[in-house]
Amino acid sequence: MRKKQMRRLASALALTMAAGLFTGCGSPAPKEGESASAETEKTEAGESQEAGKTEDSSAAAKDTLIIATANETPSMTTHLHNATAGDYLNTMTHDRLFSTGDDLSPQPSLCESYEIVSDTEWLFHLRKGVKFHNGQEMKARDVKASLDLCKESPQVSQYGQSTGTVEIVDDYTIKITTDGPQSGLLYDLCHHGNAVLPADLIESGHDFNKEPIGTGPYKLVEWKKGESIEYEAFEDYWGGVAPIKHVIWKVIPEGSSRTMALETGEVDLVVDVETTDLTRLMEDPDLEVFNEAGTTHQWMMVNNEIAPFNNADFRRAIASAIDKEAVIQVSLQGTGSVSDSMLPGCFNGVTDTGAMTYDVEKAKEYFAASGLDPADCGFAIICSDDMKLRQGQVIQSCLKENLGIETTLESMDLATYLDVTATGDYQAAIGNYTASSVLAFSQGVYHSMSINGSNKTRLNNPEIDALIEKVQATLDPEENEKAVTELSDAINELCPQAPLFVRNNIRAYKKGLKGFNINAAGSTYYHKMSWE
Repeated sequence: MRKKQMRRLASALALTMAAGLFTGCGSPAPKEGESASAETEKTEAGESQEAGKTEDSSAAAKDTLIIATANETPSMTTHLHNATAGDYLNTMTHDRLFSTGDDLSPQPSLCESYEIVSDTEWLFHLRKGVKFHNGQEMKARDVKASLDLCKESPQVSQYGQSTGTVEIVDDYTIKITTDGPQSGLLYDLCHHGNAVLPADLIESGHDFNKEPIGTGPYKLVEWKKGESIEYEAFEDYWGGVAPIKHVIWKVIPEGSSRTMALETGEVDLVVDVETTDLTRLMEDPDLEVFNEAGTTHQWMMVNNEIAPFNNADFRRAIASAIDKEAVIQVSLQGTGSVSDSMLPGCFNGVTDTGAMTYDVEKAKEYFAASGLDPADCGFAIICSDDMKLRQGQVIQSCLKENLGIETTLESMDLATYLDVTATGDYQAAIGNYTASSVLAFSQGVYHSMSINGSNKTRLNNPEIDALIEKVQATLDPEENEKAVTELSDAINELCPQAPLFVRNNIRAYKKGLKGFNINAAGSTYYHKMSWE
């Protein structure tokens, strides 16, 4: 059986955003669904069915993909959340002007081609004949309304900042005039917040959570909250109808239960693989396991607006007191890489200069400099799943043993966790962030515009904001990398949270599932998959 082992993300994932900005005109993208992987392991699709099932129901299983996930999306909308669990589903039902490619570079999707008129003027030519799920044809009016909606929606507005002014040139052409050079524009147009929705439904106040309408390869059939989400292939999809006609997501919070569901045939693919079961899954001859480095940066985030976390030396102390190798071993069985930097090290320009490493003596020095008493510094750590709970247990032990700080662990479902951390109604939490570019990452995690959204530390620092904006405005690749280094060093010194590791992307699935795909940012295109 093929076993894909962890390897560090190649530097090719690094700064691609500026390199392609002066190409003049993007070439048309291939139709989605035509580039499926050539992997063709064989499976017996009917073996997983319960005794007594007919041959017809066994054959029907080949027309269905059942996916197990730990976390349920907080919303079916594209603009009212910034959750990874929601992005997985948005990608099935909605398209953007661009999609994130295998190498993390933006690839034309609903945009057939584009022209860069100047540093601030862009023309985008739309595909013709693209239909929404309600039968309407997508036109420039829909694109403008959708990009404007992104700007107005706090949860995703950071991805609308770069689009500036959007104008309709004709039914199939829009012009974007940016506020100064925007090195991350195409990356922002890949984000689910900029997914294209029907303009008339936006204007009428349509409930996109109840009935998501997009141009994507699948349509929502039913959402049984807390249990499952069912989709069917969109027959008029512009990229060709998906080979797998039905996709069902099952919400299974407990890790070992997801593993057993895959082993018994209840599900075909597990998104959130329980790492304690990884060896067992890899040894199963009927399964495939994907295990490679990704861009997801994991940390203990702390609320910088409240004591004791508004004390920089206290933040440095706790960041230095955590044994990150132990966190990785206990929570992930080694399937991750220690991260000291505040930005993911897979991106060019990111450094560890000034970052806190695991050093107990240094942690004690920082704590002494803080002037605080351990008895006054206890806090609660929110954990939204089993893996985070294991991380919290290691952190709890480290802080108690190394600094005498008492902490408690609080379990919470994902939707509630996202709400309380976004509004700042918390002390500390185990969290993470995934992005396909260093600019998108730093804007989402550290820029003050993302407070009440994805800036969970609530960092509000004019110097950091200015450095992020410098990265945004610097188009030359070499100069951009220097700007990233300057930003990286400054955030490391400030230490707004305690970085832990960069996670591997791990998936387990049945043999016989062809076209399995996932890029380093975790994006998967299920309409490219089929059963052998």
